[in-house]
Amino acid sequence: MMSARPYVAIIADSFRAALASRVLWVAIVAIWLFLMLLFPFGYREDYTTTFRNQDFHNGTRLKGMLASGLMDPAGKDEPLGRLAAAMPEDLKRDLRRVGDGDEVRIRYTVLTDALNGLIEDDSSDDSSDESSDESWYDAAAWESTPRMRELRELDAKEASELSDSLRKRRARLRIEAALPGVFEARSARSVLLTYAGLDFPTQTTIEKPQFEMLVNQFVLPLIINWLLGFVLIFLGILVTASIIPDMLQPGSLHLLLSKPISRTLLLLSKFLGGCAFVLLCVTQLVIGLFLVAGMRLDIWNPRLLWCIPVSVFLFAVFYSVSVLAGLRWRSPILAIGVTVIFGGICMLVGFIAGLSDGLVTGPDRLTHLAIADDQVLATTKGNGLVRLDRGPADKDPVHRGPAPRDPAQWIEIYEGGPANPDRVLAPIAISDGQVITARVRGGRMNPFGSGAPELTLLTEKNNWNPEPSLRLPTATTRLFLSDNGAVFALNTSDLLVTSRTKILQASGEAQRAKQTPAGNDGDASKTQTSSWFSRLSSMIGGETEGFQNITPDQMRLAQPRSIAVSPSGKFVVAISGGHLVRAEPSQPSKWSVTAKRNFQGDTSIRTRLSIAGNRLMLARDDEPIRILDTVTLEDIATVNLPPQTFATSLLGVTGNSGEAVFLVVTSDGRCRKIDAALSEKNSLTDFPRIGPSEITAMNYDGSSQQLFIAHHIDQIDVVDLWSGKRKQRIQPRLSGWRRVDRWVVTPLRWLTPQTGALGDTIAAMISGKSAFSFDTGDGETETIRRKIAGPVISCSIFTIVMLVLSCTYFATRDF
Repeated sequence: MMSARPYVAIIADSFRAALASRVLWVAIVAIWLFLMLLFPFGYREDYTTTFRNQDFHNGTRLKGMLASGLMDPAGKDEPLGRLAAAMPEDLKRDLRRVGDGDEVRIRYTVLTDALNGLIEDDSSDDSSDESSDESWYDAAAWESTPRMRELRELDAKEASELSDSLRKRRARLRIEAALPGVFEARSARSVLLTYAGLDFPTQTTIEKPQFEMLVNQFVLPLIINWLLGFVLIFLGILVTASIIPDMLQPGSLHLLLSKPISRTLLLLSKFLGGCAFVLLCVTQLVIGLFLVAGMRLDIWNPRLLWCIPVSVFLFAVFYSVSVLAGLRWRSPILAIGVTVIFGGICMLVGFIAGLSDGLVTGPDRLTHLAIADDQVLATTKGNGLVRLDRGPADKDPVHRGPAPRDPAQWIEIYEGGPANPDRVLAPIAISDGQVITARVRGGRMNPFGSGAPELTLLTEKNNWNPEPSLRLPTATTRLFLSDNGAVFALNTSDLLVTSRTKILQASGEAQRAKQTPAGNDGDASKTQTSSWFSRLSSMIGGETEGFQNITPDQMRLAQPRSIAVSPSGKFVVAISGGHLVRAEPSQPSKWSVTAKRNFQGDTSIRTRLSIAGNRLMLARDDEPIRILDTVTLEDIATVNLPPQTFATSLLGVTGNSGEAVFLVVTSDGRCRKIDAALSEKNSLTDFPRIGPSEITAMNYDGSSQQLFIAHHIDQIDVVDLWSGKRKQRIQPRLSGWRRVDRWVVTPLRWLTPQTGALGDTIAAMISGKSAFSFDTGDGETETIRRKIAGPVISCSIFTIVMLVLSCTYFATRDF
């Protein structure tokens, strides 16, 4: 049996060679200096008091509300009127122009300064009696506002019981209560960075959960990727490039080969020993970051230590190239040059792949589906609207023969693209052959867009050409349909309703208006000359003709929020700021809250809702899924998702025979089916998957009882929901650039080791999550799935191939 002692000695010799390198000691000193610069970073946590620019969800609504409070004499003693009257004079002058109908651009910094000035009114008074309250505040006026529980508790306390921070916090909550639908939901306490005990010179404050997420998912991976994935690997190649050429020197190689050792194991021992440089540097940096994050930021994350083997593995990919080049040319300079060229090729392929994702495949990815009879319409990530024109082969069951001559293809209705500034609402099929949606001009990052959007009707009878219908409430972000024909519109602060009949009638009236002679326009002057109140109402996002506001006074719809409409349309359930409420009609034109429930913890947690039968599914990030009773809103069962996953979308489905199920798309791109008839005794930890992976959108067609699933961007699977079997696969014809991506870019990705994508692997290890989601600014959320297995597999295969080539070359050549 061959002894391992000679090979251990070779590895130890490589360690000693690395320790003797001056570059290593320079790198070690630089690492410790870097850690010393990071160590003074810290944070302090305080109540969320002042407003920041990023707190605004709807600045246009804020302008309209303040202008209406300033212009309406009857509301001067109402909360809006009192707040507007307390604004600085130059801001009030601009608000009056807004009320007169002028287009006035007011910067967010001006609004935040004015609101923060109102907050400071309270803290500047040192008296402890109630007279120290804000001059703009009146307890009786604020009784009609939707006050959160935190505000009610603070209002119940005496002024002498509140610290300065709590008084500011109370003032902010009072302002938020008077201006519903304007601000993003924020947690009660925020984190402010400090450096050496001094507040960091920035105006950004974030909540503690978001702070931990930011550090774990972005800051630490960024440091690891740049320092370990670029700087240390480059330095490592500089130091280790001479190991193989030095070994091939006549005296050195002859001495090694004179011992009873294998050439293959000798080379592999040198390869492992060459990793000593990066191992020594990486260990110090990662352990140092672990201690800094724990001691200074209270983020003790042992997963960070996984970066040590992953970083050494990344170096091994590049070092395998250096070893082969050193064997072939016996020159450290050429070994370094070839490795740098290889790194440049990897970067170039990664750049091309990223460019293809951002400009070609990304904008075409389907985000929402609408099924109208046998027609499929979809919105894309690039905010376009497309219709699937299915060829004869795609209307048959799963195609198993050669490629059809006349495959399906996407017909563009609204043009999309990476630079498209518009926003298209998720389409909804209101009947067979009829779909509604809307295009909001300039609404991609602004819920208001650049004008009043119209609800558009697309019908098979009209060859799916958009027809204008009712004018939508301003800043509408989602549409919902119930079985009774009611259509609900959710904007930044309100929930409004209309009917399918009104939509169809308005579409017909719009068509007739186009045919009316130019000189016979009836009351056009009346519609063109609107009062200041109607203009401000439009800015605020109030009712429009055909839509009725049904938002109860007790219901707040600040971001992040979620709405679920019952299939019957008889009630809705909404959650915002940790408050879950059920509302239903109490009078013909008024809805009231009939049940409510509060959730503890961070109020800014993103939540999703869906209804199936008499069950409500509630999915909050980083928490088990809850199944609730739709009447009482009490828990019935819980569902634990697989580790490192969270729900990205929910769909409640009720079959023709009364079966009710929930479909949950998780962050790993898979759909899971959950029976809605759960009880606490049979809460789930395992449940069946349905359909393919990499799901981007789905919808259920009740008439055919089939589930349509958009898979990647070039495939739609039609699945029988109840059996789980695939009935049909639709693969639309590819465009020119999509063919380039499939047949050129994708093979290049797999032929080239995905070294850049190993950053996703590191980020997933540090954060403990394989995906993360964020708000896109238009009422939607986007989920980014990290590439974990793919980069590891491609880099492993490449490294093994390079080492096999190196060992074969070394064993068959006479040195």
